[in-house]
Amino acid sequence: MINYLKIENGLFTPSKTDTDDSIWLAVEKPTEEEIEYLVTTYKLPKDYITGVLDDDENSRFEGLHQNVLEEPALMLVQYPHATISPSGYTQLDTFPFAIILTTNGKVITVINNSADFLKRALSTPVPDIELPIQETLVLYLSWHISTCYNRFLKELIKETNKLEGELKVSTENSQLYKIMDIQKSLVYFESAINSNLEVLNMLYSASIFKDPRAHLPRLHDILVETKQAATTTNIQLKLVDKISDTFSAIVSNNLNNVMKILTSLTIVLTIPTIIGGIFGMNVKLPFANREDAFFWIFVVTTATCLFVIHRLKKRNLL
Repeated sequence: MINYLKIENGLFTPSKTDTDDSIWLAVEKPTEEEIEYLVTTYKLPKDYITGVLDDDENSRFEGLHQNVLEEPALMLVQYPHATISPSGYTQLDTFPFAIILTTNGKVITVINNSADFLKRALSTPVPDIELPIQETLVLYLSWHISTCYNRFLKELIKETNKLEGELKVSTENSQLYKIMDIQKSLVYFESAINSNLEVLNMLYSASIFKDPRAHLPRLHDILVETKQAATTTNIQLKLVDKISDTFSAIVSNNLNNVMKILTSLTIVLTIPTIIGGIFGMNVKLPFANREDAFFWIFVVTTATCLFVIHRLKKRNLL
């Protein structure tokens, strides 16, 4: 699907067709016909578009060394998106996002999955900066991707803190699945953010940015956000690993406590069995001829069991 967008009153507005006013072509899950149309109309290398169809495509840039765009340029970065993991819980994945700069001053973006940051970008007023529209959109979209990572990381931190609190009262398989999904999300984030940083650092020396004094402050802000996301991801990954280790230790400790209690109970329950077995033998025994023999056997057995229970509790074995 191809959405043609133009700017009216500082906001992105849909356009029915590709007119001179349309400065942004937002392409989502393109069909073969749409790919051929874009390649033919804007003289694009086909892999600029088909590259995002592979979810494992790495971040990169091509053609940004040109002083003047004599051929299309590509900037491919990774963006985060919430999905459902095989275990049934929320997991954050990263997918490729292509920003293509055409020779006639338009910007084409291509995605193969839904993008939360793109919806936010479309509903946010365009920044009023004195830069060419292509440079403006590159910086504008890069900023939204960077802030999107930090927004998702805040949600992961809340989920981790909640999970840490749950570990104090119970240890269930569902918590183990959640830890696994959080770890997977952070591993994807770590790889994607580091790849994005390499691409963003290359924009410092990109020749297509004609006035460095105008774009460097904004690029600096984007890099600060991205580096913050990288640092937070690294810290959270270490914390989740520690929580996972703690989870294993808690499960092991709980198992030891259960085994300790069961062993102690087995010792206590063995006492009546032994006494009952002795007085159940078909031989002459002390007090066997007394009418109240059962009562005294019961009293002795109960007293012995209580004494053993007291000793076990005193030694913290029950």
